[in-house]
Amino acid sequence: MAGIVDEVCPGGASAHLTHGQVIKVLVANRLTSRAPLMRVRDWARTWAVEEVFGIAADVLNDDRLARALDAIAPSLKVIAGTVGPRAITEFGIDVSRLHWDMTSMSVHGARPAGDQDEQYPLIACNGHPKDRRLDLK
Repeated sequence: MAGIVDEVCPGGASAHLTHGQVIKVLVANRLTSRAPLMRVRDWARTWAVEEVFGIAADVLNDDRLARALDAIAPSLKVIAGTVGPRAITEFGIDVSRLHWDMTSMSVHGARPAGDQDEQYPLIACNGHPKDRRLDLK
């Protein structure tokens, strides 16, 4: 993944890290123990980031993390569109049965029992999704 980020967003090399290296660490953080940007350095010390990734925790300050996120923001669609297919190929993932639905949905309240089949309740009105995507039903 770091290589893909560095291909799409080159020029991120600082004295210590490329954007790809930073994003790789942020993904590991999100998968293990989510921490706000200002606490990633502490997380890195606790979770052996230097031993696993060869990246010293001291260089993972919130300014460096934010610069990497800012750098990749305009290219997120390209990065996501490259990482997924490459992972499928690299790891031989069978996608013939894969369904990835990123829809956000919340259901609140109750409907009168007479209006519904108890085994298959029907949501019959638009709500207010937490991601504020009002264009989605």
